[in-house]
Amino acid sequence: MSALELPVIRDPRVEHADIAAWLQSLGGPVWLILEGEDTRRCRVVTTLLHGNEPSGTLALHRWLMSGPRPRTRLAVLLANVRGALSHPLFTHRHAPDGRDLNRCFRPPFEGPSGALARAIAHDLAALVPELVVDLHNTSGNGPAFAVATRCHPVIEALAGRFCERLIVTDLRLGSLMELPHEMPALADCPVFTLECGGALQPAAREVAEGLLRLLAECPEPATMPPSQGLEVLVHPLRVELRPGGSVVYAREPRPGFDLTLWARIDEHNRGVTLPDARLGWLGEQGLACLTACDGQGRERLAELLEARDGRLHARRPLRLFMATTNSEIARSDCLFYAVPATPEGSLR
Repeated sequence: MSALELPVIRDPRVEHADIAAWLQSLGGPVWLILEGEDTRRCRVVTTLLHGNEPSGTLALHRWLMSGPRPRTRLAVLLANVRGALSHPLFTHRHAPDGRDLNRCFRPPFEGPSGALARAIAHDLAALVPELVVDLHNTSGNGPAFAVATRCHPVIEALAGRFCERLIVTDLRLGSLMELPHEMPALADCPVFTLECGGALQPAAREVAEGLLRLLAECPEPATMPPSQGLEVLVHPLRVELRPGGSVVYAREPRPGFDLTLWARIDEHNRGVTLPDARLGWLGEQGLACLTACDGQGRERLAELLEARDGRLHARRPLRLFMATTNSEIARSDCLFYAVPATPEGSLR
């Protein structure tokens, strides 16, 4: 293993029962490396890329208190410690003067967030991992699901232990899970994101801790049988506000906004959204305030959504995920992702 750019704590021991005090003691982005029984092999978990997504950190803190001894070297990254500690605790996606770290894993790596992403990418290559799992929370309440940029037996086997849905995306946003497409050293490494559920859902921490325990105890992930119940959906579209667009969440239309989304739209993160379901209300621009481009940059919004008497509806049965009720995330990132609710689960 080559030298790492970020600080390293080897065989960490938790000395603070209070999560905030523990994070303060780490001092910033840090690798926690448990050497394990077989130091020739390494598995990696990254978490806290977003400071308002705490389940991976909470699970790690509790799990480390049990004094685990993994089968292989296990390297765990706590990335956006500063953002997580910004008051109030675990409410800021990034530090006030930072950028979304999970959009910075591609050139030109500008500013402190870009420099941190580049250091993480360097360290991942130096660790020579046999797999990488990036733990997140969903932006709204909803079930756990996994996201990857390609199908892979290890990804499907691991994801199927913790969720019922794997999203395979061709969208490129500068996220950590895209690094195998950017770095030859990681080209053959299975990398995926596990969205553990909503940040306030107790079950999300259980998903994250279960993943840590499985990676520590499983002798050979490559030999794990595939999960029979895993649904694989391909090529999701991000439904976004166009630049300058405004959104609010309410139970009735709000004048002066381009889009009023239903106050509990995150309920659509489960099951199928049918065309008769009202997703919200459109302002004077109608659908012109929205966009949904595919991985080739083609506009596909009209295949997903339509306006009916000023209301926003699905044009066809859809599966929505990552629907948020946080207007800041909706403006800066996206409103939700969608794929058709068809057997093949894709737009082609």
